[in-house]
Amino acid sequence: MELDCRDPDQIMARLSPWKRGRSESWGPYRIGLHSFAEKFDTHTESNIDLDLDIKKLALKVSPFVVSLVSLTDCAFPGKKFCLFRYLGEKPLFMGSGTIAESEEVNGTYFGTILTSASLLRTSAESDAIPDDIKVNVLLRDGTLCEGQVLVYDWHYNIAWIKIKSDAPLATATLRLLDDTMCVDPSGIQDKELGSNSFQLHPHSDFFKLCPGDMVVAVGRYFQPPNEIMAAPGRFSIDCCDFDCKELFRGNCKISKCGIGGPLINRHGEVIGVNFYDKLCTPFLPINIASKCLEHFKKYGRFSRPLLGMEMTNLYAASLRNLDRINLKFPNDSNGVFVEKVIKGSLAECAGILSGDVIVQCAGNFVRSVLEFYGISLGKCGESVEVVVLRSRTGDRLNLTLKLGETSSNKINRWPLPTMCKVHVKRVR
Repeated sequence: MELDCRDPDQIMARLSPWKRGRSESWGPYRIGLHSFAEKFDTHTESNIDLDLDIKKLALKVSPFVVSLVSLTDCAFPGKKFCLFRYLGEKPLFMGSGTIAESEEVNGTYFGTILTSASLLRTSAESDAIPDDIKVNVLLRDGTLCEGQVLVYDWHYNIAWIKIKSDAPLATATLRLLDDTMCVDPSGIQDKELGSNSFQLHPHSDFFKLCPGDMVVAVGRYFQPPNEIMAAPGRFSIDCCDFDCKELFRGNCKISKCGIGGPLINRHGEVIGVNFYDKLCTPFLPINIASKCLEHFKKYGRFSRPLLGMEMTNLYAASLRNLDRINLKFPNDSNGVFVEKVIKGSLAECAGILSGDVIVQCAGNFVRSVLEFYGISLGKCGESVEVVVLRSRTGDRLNLTLKLGETSSNKINRWPLPTMCKVHVKRVR
């Protein structure tokens, strides 16, 4: 039915119940917005009229959400950057981050911030950080801390920044994701048809994330008063255009200064690291970020598995494929569906075909893509046994898969928003 723009009932139906009237002018001056100067609520209408639940979540996580600005003399050679406190300095990148860890040593508080490694790049092609880079970290109360680059990984585009403070630092609750869903048709119950009762308790080890669940992307703006920003949305199983296949996505819409900020669930727990796309918010599950840091602490380097295939959760496969799998293997309702096998890859050498379902890896039952990635992160360079269901023939196969490691010249590429000149103009 076509909407009648003159019908007041239809107009009201389209308005958010939380919408309030506001002046078009935000004050005597407005910034000429560029890719980084946009706030979440200027980027899209859906972030303006937040309901009370979203506001409560944003307030809950606000203490550990920070703004980060990297600066370097080579960012804008020969130019001055005139943006309030950065007058005369040359910003390289502006993003957000999460205080993930904190400790006290002799009355001084040290915090570790999880963010995007884009903060450290001079270009999308560069895999080195500038020698003269400086990182400013802005806390909730406007306190400016100098950040020290602790460690970074270009492949997953994540970084950890260390700060010290005279006051205690609030830290986030990180929650690992469980993205499993059973496709057993005999298990249909009312709770699978709309109830949220299947969600795990917020203090359990994992948080079950299902398509359609609410998520909120959060960031902090880099200018005084360094306000918290929130963009609500829903988790989606749709693919991202980025090279990194481990990314999930929410249909939240953030601005570029939210890159590196936390994605939270409905309990205010951090479940991912945000990246930017025009139409959505791709995010790296906290499972991957945590595994990366754990591997680095143990071995002094990052793990970058090379699988040679594209996969999805079994429940995301087409109905046609699910019907065929269920016909051949009625007792198997979990696994990873192989969508594509790269020609000449290790997966092809192992005998894996598109349409196969991987149900075991290295002696572990595999219920989801995230579980498979978790196993792979700890076994780069090793050969593992995988159990594969081949629905075309009805065979259950035991194959040996060599888990390769991505070389430095073939790591994931990440689009890097470039800085441009900012100007200030008077608002009438």
